[in-house]
Amino acid sequence: MADDDSILKGYLSVFTGDLGRLLTFAVFIPLLVRTVGEGGFGTYALVMAIFLPSRKILNLGLFEATKTYASRESGDDRARVVTTSFALHTGSLLVGIPALAVLITYFTDGTLQTALYLMLGAVVGEQLYYFGRGVLHAYKREELAEPLVPARSVILAVVGLTLAGAGYGVPGVFAGFATGFLLTGLLSTALAFREAGVLPSLRGLALRTYTRPLVRFGAQSMVLTLLLTSMYKVDILLVSHFWDATRTGHYRAALQVSEFMWVVSVAMEMVMIQSTADLWADGRIDRLTSLLSRLLRYVVVLTVLLVAGVFVLGEQFLTVYFGAPYEASVRPLQVLLPGVLGFAIARVIWPVLQAGGHLRQLLLATGVSVVVNVVLNVVLIPRLGIVGAAIGTSTAYGLMAVTHVLAARNVGLEPLTGFPAVRVLALGLGTTLLLLALEPYGPWFVDLSILPLVGLGVYALGSHVSGVLTFDEASEVLDSVLN
Repeated sequence: MADDDSILKGYLSVFTGDLGRLLTFAVFIPLLVRTVGEGGFGTYALVMAIFLPSRKILNLGLFEATKTYASRESGDDRARVVTTSFALHTGSLLVGIPALAVLITYFTDGTLQTALYLMLGAVVGEQLYYFGRGVLHAYKREELAEPLVPARSVILAVVGLTLAGAGYGVPGVFAGFATGFLLTGLLSTALAFREAGVLPSLRGLALRTYTRPLVRFGAQSMVLTLLLTSMYKVDILLVSHFWDATRTGHYRAALQVSEFMWVVSVAMEMVMIQSTADLWADGRIDRLTSLLSRLLRYVVVLTVLLVAGVFVLGEQFLTVYFGAPYEASVRPLQVLLPGVLGFAIARVIWPVLQAGGHLRQLLLATGVSVVVNVVLNVVLIPRLGIVGAAIGTSTAYGLMAVTHVLAARNVGLEPLTGFPAVRVLALGLGTTLLLLALEPYGPWFVDLSILPLVGLGVYALGSHVSGVLTFDEASEVLDSVLN
């Protein structure tokens, strides 16, 4: 149980940081939409679709490699991993940033080009943060790294919106991104070196010893990360190709809400690599299965509740949150919801397999879904617009759950052991039907304030009575992470 407590404490730190980021963006996004307009929001969505894979490519998977190898070592060897990782992060930036600048210069112009240039500052800051975060996670000091996530979000939101409102538009927004990412990246790096008790010097390098394993592990992780990133960015790029910026903005709004729902599984993903690496090293497969099935149950139970609420209240939320024109986002959002649940399941499984070095199985499981995603989006977007994008993406998300469960079984894990699938499905369906029955009787402000509490109460009671997640178990989990 001690291992569970440590993982859950790390999870709470990551979840709190991610929740802070989510809440900040929950305020930032509607203000952004109203500041830059529908077309500007579409341009913002396109830059973000380029930003995410760019920062992943430049990281070379070193975030995952650093926290995996640093968590395995101790003493001077751990310090050497830290300094070698920093040297590799720095080298990646020295090569990658000029290369990206050249591509931006030759393939874009106007407002988009300016915004992308400013995005490079955010890419640099993100690499520094990745380094620091990887080290701090390896030292199990998530509580130092994770508060920087909401802090960064607040800085970029305040600076970005101020500049956008002053007439700088979307480029002003990304000037805010560069400011927030650079400040928190530098602080993260400083905290990492302080925690490791080393300074970034040539004397502490062990390039011959650790460069090859870090780069080999990182490269495979980077390919996996890029495949995963393409799962929720290729649709944006294709919508922007086949349709206009306004339609891209409408689709991005649907994706934004669906991504808010991943906060539960994303936090779990962040702590599972370093938390399960030792279990793999010791060959404790039964313990891994028990831990994975338990944490998977928590994530699915919470995600199903969110899916039920968003399915019923999505229209009211989107039109209030983004504005009346974003009623066009309602149907794509509803279509995305089943896939959101599937992707949440995959997000719990893949870091466990990654920690065990089973990257081939992961690449195969993810690659199948990526191919399906691209094919369906290319076929459906020209014909059905953003609803077609949602159908293709949701189908691929759902397939992710299937392929990752099969990959886990292929290496001896049984993530669905004891999983109460029928009871969870019944709870989700019952809560959805109840909310659908109640939704027509109140104005939007009652629907958005009271109905979520009603749904939560009914769902929690049903979960307790059916034994899916009892009040006693939930209390034990809270006690273990708070004490």
